[in-house]
Amino acid sequence: MSAEDKLALDTQLMEVYLTGLQSEIEAKLRRVAKFRGELKKIDTAGRRAEKTARQRSARALMAQVDDMLETNLTVRDMLLELKAAAEAVLKDLQD
Repeated sequence: MSAEDKLALDTQLMEVYLTGLQSEIEAKLRRVAKFRGELKKIDTAGRRAEKTARQRSARALMAQVDDMLETNLTVRDMLLELKAAAEAVLKDLQD
């Protein structure tokens, strides 16, 4: 494989990683919007009868935080893959 072919392949790989990273970040933004919606349900002034619904919202928030933590790990892994691909591109350019 020629140096130019290797460089083209490595830059295409970076594009794939960037697309995946963008998708994960957009998903995280949607989760933040849901999180805010649940927070509003808890924060609204209500009667005692709404206590159960507010507790349900608090539990939903906790589950969403767990999902966001998982997404953070995924994004971290994707960033490490992107860094490795960028290092490969740099190596291709130095060769």
